[in-house]
Amino acid sequence: MFGTVRSWALFASSLIFYIAINAQTAPPSDGMDRLNGQLPPKFMQMLKSQASWDQGLNNPAGPRLRFVKFDEFTRPDGHFTRYRVYADGVPEGTPYIFAVWKIGAYLEDLQVLSSAAYVNRKGLLLTKKPTQNNENSDTVGDGTEFDVGIQAANGEPIRFVLRSKDNKILIPGTLVPYPIESSDHGCRLTALLSVPEGQAILVYGEGFVPNSEVVVNGDSAGELKESKHTVDAGGHLQILEMPFVLGKESGELKESIATKDCSVSITIPWGKGTYLKH
Repeated sequence: MFGTVRSWALFASSLIFYIAINAQTAPPSDGMDRLNGQLPPKFMQMLKSQASWDQGLNNPAGPRLRFVKFDEFTRPDGHFTRYRVYADGVPEGTPYIFAVWKIGAYLEDLQVLSSAAYVNRKGLLLTKKPTQNNENSDTVGDGTEFDVGIQAANGEPIRFVLRSKDNKILIPGTLVPYPIESSDHGCRLTALLSVPEGQAILVYGEGFVPNSEVVVNGDSAGELKESKHTVDAGGHLQILEMPFVLGKESGELKESIATKDCSVSITIPWGKGTYLKH
């Protein structure tokens, strides 16, 4: 699943504390193996599932949920951004299950937002079955749109899925309101939090020369690493970074790739106190 898993120096007690305290659905007994510093299989499977979700559930060419920003506002409990949701090409008139998967929770703890969501011919997600008046509308102003209001940190993905009740239709989508990414001459490097305080970070690359080898230069809180990674036939690569450095509670992970065609770099914070929502 992962092109590479890179561990800088895992701080086991930090990860156990995070899962137990901040991920309400993740059992504290699923902490790290304190003897060898390895991630437990269930946690590793969660990370693999995140990557699979972002790749269209291993179907890169398959349908994805589409999100269109249309509003943002601030309340006493924080700043929110609102999005309309589209599922292009999905049959209309039948109820679907719409659910969300947030970082810091296992996949089995995915939260159902609606067991009766609908789409119209334009793919717009609705709270009611489309009518003759709105079945061809890109937006509906009578309050029946199933829009989502999001609070998120930089680099935080919110994963959604729309599925039919017989499971024959399953459309994932990953919404990143505040992306951490870098682009240059068709290449792109993106960093996504896997858990809120960055104990694990997914790094995706695209647009590189297919089947080539690239050098990734990393700097986590001053600890430097250089490694080679193979780009797949589609020009993509993915790396799971475990950026913790022994003796440090927080820091920044910096990653860069420079080839003859492009140069990209990203910076993402990790550790205690770094999970700050907008």
